[in-house]
Amino acid sequence: MTKNSHLYYIDCSSSISFFEQNANIWYRWINNIANDAEIHQWQSELVKRHKYLPKDLLDPRLLPLELLCQPETWIPTSIGLNPEALLNAHPDLTHCNQLLISGRLKAILYGEASLYNDLPPIHIQAYKDGLRSPYNFQSLNALEHLSGIGRQCFRSGSPLGKDLDRYQPPTPDKAPEPSQKICHHLLVVLHDTQADTEIKKWQKTEGWISTIHKSLNNLTELAWPEGDEFLISFCHSSDRLVSLAAQRIANFAALHPYASLFSSDETLQWSKDPAVAAGNRQNRVALTPMRLLCRGGIGGLITFRSSTLRMLQVPKRALSMHTLMLDLALQHCANGYGVAHCPEVLLQRSVQNNPTIPDVASPADRLCWKQPLINEALTVSRYRGQSFLNPGGSLTTHSTLGGCHQLQLQPDINRLISIFIPFRDKVDLTSTCVSSLRRCAGSIAYELILIDNSSRDPATQTWLALQQKQHNVTVIRYEGSFNHSRINNIGRRYARGSYLLFVNNDIEFRSPNVLQALLDPFAFRSTVAVGAKLNYPDGAVQHQGVVLIKGERRCVVEPGKHIKSVHVLESLTPLCVQEEFSAATAACLLIRSTDFDQVGGFDEQLSVAFNDVDLCLRLREIGGTVAVTPFVDILHHESVSRGKDHFGESLARHQRESGLLRYKHRNLFTTGDPLTSHLIHPHSTRYQPRETQNRSAGPVSVGITLHWRRPGYTPRSNRPILLFAHYDKDNQLRPDLFYLLQEYNRYADVIFVSAVRRLRWRLRTMHRLKQLCAAIIVRHNQGYDFGSWMSGIRRHQSDIKQAAYLILTNDSFWGPITPLGELFNRIETSKADAIGLSDNLMYEPHLSSAFVAYKPTIINSSVFNMFWNELECWPRKRDLVKQCEVRMSASLRQAGFAIESLYTHNSNGNVLHYNWKQLIEERRFPFIKVSLLRDNPTRQFIADWPEVIGKRNPKLAGLISRSLLQKSDLIHKIRFW
Repeated sequence: MTKNSHLYYIDCSSSISFFEQNANIWYRWINNIANDAEIHQWQSELVKRHKYLPKDLLDPRLLPLELLCQPETWIPTSIGLNPEALLNAHPDLTHCNQLLISGRLKAILYGEASLYNDLPPIHIQAYKDGLRSPYNFQSLNALEHLSGIGRQCFRSGSPLGKDLDRYQPPTPDKAPEPSQKICHHLLVVLHDTQADTEIKKWQKTEGWISTIHKSLNNLTELAWPEGDEFLISFCHSSDRLVSLAAQRIANFAALHPYASLFSSDETLQWSKDPAVAAGNRQNRVALTPMRLLCRGGIGGLITFRSSTLRMLQVPKRALSMHTLMLDLALQHCANGYGVAHCPEVLLQRSVQNNPTIPDVASPADRLCWKQPLINEALTVSRYRGQSFLNPGGSLTTHSTLGGCHQLQLQPDINRLISIFIPFRDKVDLTSTCVSSLRRCAGSIAYELILIDNSSRDPATQTWLALQQKQHNVTVIRYEGSFNHSRINNIGRRYARGSYLLFVNNDIEFRSPNVLQALLDPFAFRSTVAVGAKLNYPDGAVQHQGVVLIKGERRCVVEPGKHIKSVHVLESLTPLCVQEEFSAATAACLLIRSTDFDQVGGFDEQLSVAFNDVDLCLRLREIGGTVAVTPFVDILHHESVSRGKDHFGESLARHQRESGLLRYKHRNLFTTGDPLTSHLIHPHSTRYQPRETQNRSAGPVSVGITLHWRRPGYTPRSNRPILLFAHYDKDNQLRPDLFYLLQEYNRYADVIFVSAVRRLRWRLRTMHRLKQLCAAIIVRHNQGYDFGSWMSGIRRHQSDIKQAAYLILTNDSFWGPITPLGELFNRIETSKADAIGLSDNLMYEPHLSSAFVAYKPTIINSSVFNMFWNELECWPRKRDLVKQCEVRMSASLRQAGFAIESLYTHNSNGNVLHYNWKQLIEERRFPFIKVSLLRDNPTRQFIADWPEVIGKRNPKLAGLISRSLLQKSDLIHKIRFW
C-alpha cells in the first residue's frame, strides 16, 4: 500500500495480510477513503477465499475483517455475537462456529432468517443503508452493529433504521365504539395439515355468534346459514385476532352499507418466538382488481356480507387461505360489488403458516411462496381475471416475486404510437433521447413528433433538418413561452397513432422493446395511462408513481424517489410490480388517444407543473386506471433542460399551479389518496408508517407582566377592537409601526400586545403607544402571536363582546399603502362570519392569520372560545400553522360559519410574497410583507418596490427604506463586533 497524492493506492492481492495486522488502518481506509470501485476490487480478490458467502456480501462495510480474510478460522463470538441468543434462534445449530459453514449466516445476511429471535430479518445492506444518525457505524461493520447497538436500540424501542423501525409493534388502534346492531356474525377458521394443532386456541373465540372450522383441503361442504343479512369473516388457524375484532369490523360495516367485501390492516408475526410482539404493520387500502391480479393485494381480516357471499362460487379446495380469498375477491369485483377497507389492525399473521404478499416484505416473507402455491395463484388469477383483461391480454408469473404476476399485451401490427418530444435547443440532450428511442423501441410501429419551442441554436436547426428526412418524423415549430400543456396539445393535432407517448427530451431509454413494456399494462381493460419507473443516472429512483398528500405543504409524493438500494426497493412490493397509482409523470407517459381526447387533453392553465397529475386524475374520473411499470430501464436527467422550481418566478408559478391542482381536485385532497393508506408517512418514499403526532409543550399561559388601559375607555358597538400582536427578537419596536397603529386607530380601538418584556422599561416608546392604543399588554414570549392574541382576548373578553367585531393582526406588515377605509368598509359589508385578507390551500383551505376579522356570531360561539381555551405551545412553526392557523378555519367551517378572503381566492403558499405586486396594483392590497423586503427568502423580484409603494404612499416608502437601512446597519455592527 502506497500513498499517492491524497489517496491511498491499494494493491488488493498483496495487502490483505497487511490489513490483517493493521485493523485500525483498514477501518480508516474503509470509512474515509475507499470508493465503490476499490471495494469491488477487494471483493474480487476475497471471493477466492470464500465458498459459503457470495461476492456481493464480501464488503468490509458489512462484515468483519477477520471473517473476510480468514473465513475458515473465524469465530462468531469474536465480534460480540451472543452465542445463547444465536443458538436459541437457530436450534438446528449445535455450536456457534457452524454459523458460516451451515449456510445460516448467508441466510441471515440476505434477510431470509433472523440473527436473533428478537431481531427481525432484514438484508444487511438494507440495514446499513437505512440506519439513522446518530447511530453511525464508526469503526463497526454492519453485522457487528446489528448484533450490538442495533439489537440494544431495537429492544428498547429507540428509533434506529428507516426500514427496521417498522417492525416495532405499532400503537394500538383506539377502542371501538359500542357495536352496532347486527343479526349474526360468523367466523370461519381455515386450517391445513401443518396448522391443525393451532385449532385449539379457537375454542374460546369471543365476539362472533358462531365459529366454523374448515380445512382448506375440503371446502365442498362449506355453506352459509339462510336467513337475514349477516357478516362472515375469514381467518387462518395460525392467525391471532386482536381484541374486539368482531366489534370493530361490525362497526365499520355499519358505516359502509354500500360495500359487501371488507379487508383490514394487519401486523406480521416475524419472530419464531410467540412472546415477541408482531410488527411491520401492513397499511393497506380497499382492494382493486388490478392490484389483485398483479400482486394479490388483499389482506387482514377478510369479511363478506352473507347475501353477496352466497352469490360466489367457493372452490372445492385451496392450497392457502390467500388463494381462496383471491378467488372470492376476483369474483366479487367482477360482479361489480362494493369494497371497503377498515384501517385498523384486526389480526396478526404468521406469513410462514399463512402466506400472503405484504406491501412491505422482508426476504424471509417471500420464502413462503413455494412453486405449487405460485402455480395456484397464477391459475386462479388467470381464470377469475379474464373479465378484467382486453383481447390479447394475459398474465404470467412474476420473475422474482412469488404470487405476483405480470400483465402482457399481445403485439398488434395495426397499433401505432405517436411519440411527442418537446424541446428548446440543447440538441445533445434531445439527440440522445431520440437515438435511444430508435435503439430501444422494438418492433412496435411509431411516429415521432418533435415540437421545437423557439430554438435558436444553429446546431439544433441542422439536426432538425436531418430528422425531417426520416419517414416517420414530423417537426412542429411552436413560438411562445414554455407551456408544456399547450405544446403537447398542439402536437396532438398532428398525431395519427391510437396511443400517445409523451416524453421529456431529458429521457434516455436503455432497455429493449421499451414500447411493448409500456403497452403491456393496457392488457388490463380499464387502463387509460401507463407511466414508467425512471432512474437518475446514479441508479436511484427518480419516479415510480404519484401519491396525493392530504393536509401537508407538499401536495404529492413519489414512492421510491431517491432510493438507490436494490435491497430496500425489493422489500417494497408496489415498486416491484405493475402498480396502480393515482397519477404518473408525463416525462414518460403512454395514453390511449381516445381517452386523451375524451378528457380534453392537458389543462393549459397548468403550464409546467402538475399538468400530468391533473390529466391522470381526470382520466381516473372517467373510470380509468393509471398504471406504472417497473419493467423498463429508463434514465431521466430530471429538469436538466428546464431547471428546478426553487426560487423566483418559477417558484411562484409552481405554487400557483399547485394551488390550482388542489382546487380542481379538492374532494380528493380532502379525503386523501384512495390508493394509499393515510397511515403511511406523508413524506416517506419507502412506505414508512406515519409517526405519532408531535406533542405540544403544554398549554399557553397568559403570562401578562404589564397591563395598561386608557382611563375611561369604553368599547362601542359600532367600532371594532383590533388586537395587535408584536414581537421582535432584537427587543425593538419598528418606527414604522407607530404609523401603522395610527392608521388602525382611525377605524378601530387598538389593543397592543407585545411579547417583548423589556418594552415596559422603554418609557418614550410606551408614552407614544399610549397615545395610539386603548390598552397595552406586555407578556412572556410564549405561543407566538396566537399566545398574544389569547392573552388579549382573555383580559378584554367583556370589551370584545361589546365591540362591533374583533380583528386579530400582527406586525408582519408594512402599511397601509392605501387608506384603510376601503378595507374596513369591505369587512363591515361582508356577509361572512370570518374575513381574512388572504387564503391558503396548503395543508387545508384556511385564512392566513396575519389579519382576520371575526364577527359577533363567531366571538360568541363555543367553537371560538374552545379554541382559545385549548391553545397549546407548538415548538415547530409547521405544527403551529397546522394546529392553530389551519385548525381555526377548519373548526369554524365545520361548525357552519361562512369564511371569506377579501384579496385572494384559492391561493397556495405564501401568495403575499410571490404575488405582491399584482395584489397591490390590481387589487389595491393595503400592505406588503416585512419578510419579503427584509429577507426575500424565495428570491422574488422586488427591486421596484420603492416605485410601486412610493407613488401610492411616499411617507410609507420612506419609513420602509429607513427601517431596512437600520436593519442592515444593525447586522453589520453585530458582524463587526
